[in-house]
This record gives sequence, C-alpha cells and structure tokens, in this order.
Amino acid sequence: MSVIRVMLVDDHAVVRAGFKRLIEIEWDMMVVEEAASGEEAYEKLIRRDVDVLILDLSMPGQGGFETLKRIKNRFPKQRIIIFTMHENASIARRALSFGAAGYLTKSNDPNILVKAIREVWQGQIVVDNNMEYLLRTSESSDAPHDSLLPREFQIFLMLAEGESVDSIAAKLSMSEKSVANYQSVIRKKLNVDNHLALIKYAESHDLLRSFHIPR
Repeated sequence: MSVIRVMLVDDHAVVRAGFKRLIEIEWDMMVVEEAASGEEAYEKLIRRDVDVLILDLSMPGQGGFETLKRIKNRFPKQRIIIFTMHENASIARRALSFGAAGYLTKSNDPNILVKAIREVWQGQIVVDNNMEYLLRTSESSDAPHDSLLPREFQIFLMLAEGESVDSIAAKLSMSEKSVANYQSVIRKKLNVDNHLALIKYAESHDLLRSFHIPR
C-alpha cells in the first residue's frame, strides 16, 4: 500500500517534532515536509506533492485562514486538516467552508490525529467529537462576522482579545498602517464604533472563550 505523505505546518518546532514522532511510528504514513508559516507551506507545496497537510490556525505572517484559502485556490484537491486550539463552532464552520477536510482541537488525544489522517486521505470529512457536538448544537447564521474575509476575521479576533495594533502588526509581520486599515474595515462590517463595542460583539457571539495566540 502507498505511504501517506504528510506536511506539518505549525510555527512551534517542538510541536512539529512531537507530532512527527507520533505519525512516523505508523507504518503507512511519513512526514515528508514541515513548515513554520503559511507562506513556507505554500512554497513547498508548489515543489512537492503532499497527501495530507496538517495546519495550525495561529501563526505569524499570513495566518491559518489565509493559508487555507490560498492553498485551496491553487490546489483545490489538497486535503487539509486544521489542528488547532480553537474550540469554537463559528471558527470550525468557517474553516470547513474554506475547504478544510478536517477540524481537530489540540485538547484531544494525539492519536486522534493519526486516525484522522487516514480518514481524510480516504476522502472523508473529519471533525472531532467535541467540535461535532458544538457544530450540531449551534446554529449557523448570517451574523456580520461571517462576512469577514480570512485575514479580517483573524485580526478581529486578536483585537477582541485585547491585542494592540502595533502588537498585531509585529505578530503578523504587517505594517501598523495596514492593521489600522483592517481595524476600520472590520468595525464597519460589524457596525461597531469603538474597541469596547468590538469586544462586546465578540463576547456576545461566544468567540473569545477559546481564542488565544501564545507568544
């Protein structure tokens, strides 16, 4: 049987090393590429075929959502599993709508990832039990935040967590002016006038409970 070729995309080298060891214990899969950013992952995909890509959402640079959208636009058949700390139905629903084949949270038993790789490789859509329950019990809506583009959504969540414009700019490798422009667009789309209103909006839609980027 063919060996499943896996790429790990996470900006923490220790995390990648741990899951690489876990995956390569299995006889039918191998980590053939690693990347610390979405940009690096995209460039490596141009040069090498990968069966399943494991993608974190919280990364510097273009970030997980933008990476997911960009890869699926260029490689529509690429199988991608989101493997993240975000236990939020709205975030999971958005990732799946952008073409992710799986959504797993890092609070699960690590062996869940191995099982998911096989299932996604076989063409299945995989969501862990906790997220499946949240998706089933929370209704999809046409809330204003659902209209945000991937980068806007990422910056919105960071602003709602209390990140400053200059801090976000540093973490995402952007200019402060660009982040400030995004902030203006986000407030307009959400119909909020100030930062406090933005935070209250995120709280009212239960978007803050799990979002945090450790740096």
